Amino acid sequence: MIVFAAKVSVKKIAAGVLAVGAVVLGVAVLAPGTAETVSADAALNEIDLDSKLRDNEQRVALLESYGWQVDPEPRSEREVQIPKTFDDTYQAYNAIQREQGLDLAPYQGKRATLYTYELTEYPTGEEGVTANLLIRRNRLIAADISSAEADGFVHGITEQPGDSTDGQTAPADPAEPEEESAP
Repeated sequence: MIVFAAKVSVKKIAAGVLAVGAVVLGVAVLAPGTAETVSADAALNEIDLDSKLRDNEQRVALLESYGWQVDPEPRSEREVQIPKTFDDTYQAYNAIQREQGLDLAPYQGKRATLYTYELTEYPTGEEGVTANLLIRRNRLIAADISSAEADGFVHGITEQPGDSTDGQTAPADPAEPEEESAP
C-alpha cells in the first residue's frame, strides 16, 4: 500500500485558486469571440430564431416588426403534424422558409402549433390574407403570409409585395392538411 501525504496550507490553497482563476480569465479574454457580427440590414431582415415567442403579444409584435398589421387575436390555433418526408409542395414551402432564415427539415415528423392571424390590410388591397406562425416549444420554425383564393399566394413574413427579385411565390396554403399537417 502506498500512502501519499502532503502538507497543505491556506496560503497554498489560495495561491492555487488564484492561479486557476488567472488562467480562466486569460483564456476568456484572449479567446476569439464566437459570436458573429451581422450587418444592420441582415439583422433586420432575418428572424431571430433564439427569441422565444411565449405569448400572443410576442407573436403579434414579431409580425408587426416586419410591417404586418394583424388582428391581435389569432383566427385559429391548432396542433399540426409536420410530415416525416416532404413532397414537392413542402419542398417549395421549406425553400421559402430557408430564404428567411428558417428551416422545417429538422422538425420532420414533429408536432407544432399553428397560429393564424388575419391581416387587417395587405399592400395590394387583397382581402382575406393571413399570417401563419408555426411554433414548436416557443420557437418559430416557419412563418408565411398567404391568400387562400384560387389564384392565391404564399411568401415569407420578411417579404413585402414587390420585394421579390424573381417574382416567385409558392402555391397558396401548401398543405391544407388531410390529417392536420403543418403548412
